[in-house]
Amino acid sequence: MNPIHTRAQEIAAHIDAYLAPVAKAKLWKNEEYSIEADAYVHALGLMSHLFYADQHLHTKEVDLAEAFLNKKTRTETVKALREFTEMFKAVEDSEALPEFLKASLMYDESQQKGTTRTLIGLLEQFGTLCIAVDGKKTEEEVRALSQYILQLIEASEKERLIIRATLAKTVTASSSAQNPPPPKERTLESLLDELRSMVGLARVKEEVTAATNLVRVRQMREQMGLPAMPMSLHMVFTGNPGTGKTTVARLIALIYKELGLLEEGHLTEVDRSGLVGGYIGETAIKVQKVVQSARGGILFIDEAYALKTDGHDFYGQEAINTLLKSMEDHRDDLVVIVAGYTQQMEAFLETNPGLRSRFNRYIHFDDYTGEELLNIFQYMCASNGYTSTQIAVYQLKSHFSSLYAERDQNFGNARTVRNIFETILKHQAGRVVTINQPTADDLSFIDLADIAWLFERPAKSLAERGRA
Repeated sequence: MNPIHTRAQEIAAHIDAYLAPVAKAKLWKNEEYSIEADAYVHALGLMSHLFYADQHLHTKEVDLAEAFLNKKTRTETVKALREFTEMFKAVEDSEALPEFLKASLMYDESQQKGTTRTLIGLLEQFGTLCIAVDGKKTEEEVRALSQYILQLIEASEKERLIIRATLAKTVTASSSAQNPPPPKERTLESLLDELRSMVGLARVKEEVTAATNLVRVRQMREQMGLPAMPMSLHMVFTGNPGTGKTTVARLIALIYKELGLLEEGHLTEVDRSGLVGGYIGETAIKVQKVVQSARGGILFIDEAYALKTDGHDFYGQEAINTLLKSMEDHRDDLVVIVAGYTQQMEAFLETNPGLRSRFNRYIHFDDYTGEELLNIFQYMCASNGYTSTQIAVYQLKSHFSSLYAERDQNFGNARTVRNIFETILKHQAGRVVTINQPTADDLSFIDLADIAWLFERPAKSLAERGRA
C-alpha cells in the first residue's frame, strides 16, 4: 500500500483509540451512531474539503479516498467526495464544534486529560497527508487546513470554558452531608507555586503574592478581633496581548476561592460585545445577566477600554454605569478585573468618576523577553512530545530575540510563539510524510529545515511592501 495511505489509516486508528475511553466513560449520548463514526465522517469531510480547496481533484487524491470510502467505482468515490464537501462546515463558534470533540472535552475536564488537543493534532496530521498525497502542496490547501485547525482550537477552548463552568455548578449543587465533596486537588500553596512556575512575569508574581499576603493578614487580624481596613479586590491588568493576563486572572479566582473570598472561583470572560446592547435598555439587561453568571468568581473584561468608544457612545456609558452599580451591589461575591493596553486603560478609567475609585490595584504585564519566548516555545514542545536540535534552538533563540527587540504595540508575545510553534509543526509534518516508514523520533523531531521559513518571511515582507 502507498505509505501515505498506510499512515492515514494509522492516524484514523489512533483517533478511534483516543475516543474509546470517552465512549467507555458514557459521555457519548447519541444512540444513532458511535463517537468513532462521528469522528470518521468529520475526517472524511476534512479530506474532501482539502481536496477541492484548489478547485482540482487529482487522481492520487481519489486513490486515497477509495482507501477510506470503499466504493465500488471511482465515479461513486468522486460523488461521495462532493457530498462530503457540501456537508463540511466552518467552525465559527463553540456550538458548531463537532460532537465528538465536545464529548472529548467533557472527558478531559472530568478526568484531567488532554485528549482533545491530541485529537485536533491527529486531524491536522491527517489533513497534511491529504494535502501531500498528490505531490503538490498548494497555498489554497495549506490555508484551508490552517484556518480550519485554528477554528477547532479556538472553538474547543471556548467550549472548555463553558463545560468548566457547568461542571463547577453541578458539583456545588450535587454535594450533600451524606456525600461529602472529594478532597481538594489544588491548595493555596499549589496555586501560588503554579503562578511562580509561569515563564517571566516577575512583576505580576510579586503583585499577586503581595495581594494574597495582604488578604491573609487581614483575615488573621479579623480572627483576633483587631480592626481590619476595608479592601477592594477589583483589579486593572495592563499590557500587550499574549502576556498571560487571562491565565493569571483564572489563577487569582482559584486563589481567592481557597482564601474563602469567593464561593466558586470561576472566571467569566467577556468583551464589549458581551456587555453592550444594540438598543436602549438591552445593555443593562446584558450586563446584569453576565454579572449574575460571574457571581462567586471573577468577571474578566478584556479590552475594557472598548466599552466606551467616544463621548457619544451612550450604550457604552450605560454598560459602565450598570457595571459600577453591580460591583457595589455584589461587592461580597464578585471581583471584576478589567484588562487592556496600558494607555487605553488609563483613558478608560477617566470615562467615569467612579471607575478609578473602584479599582485600587494595578498590575502591569511586561512583554516576554527573547529568552522567555524561547522558554515558552520549549515548554510547548515538551508538552506535546516534540524535541528540537541544538542548532534549531540556537536559531529560534536568535529569532525570538529579534522579535522582542523590534516589537511594537501589536506584539503578540505568547500568542506569537504559539502561532510559530503550530506553523513549525506544519512544516515538520510536510517533511516527515516524505520519509518512508518514519520512526517515532522522526515524528517528534524539529529540525533546522522545519524553521527555515522563519528566516524567509522578513525578506518576503519587505518585497511585498516594496510592491505596495
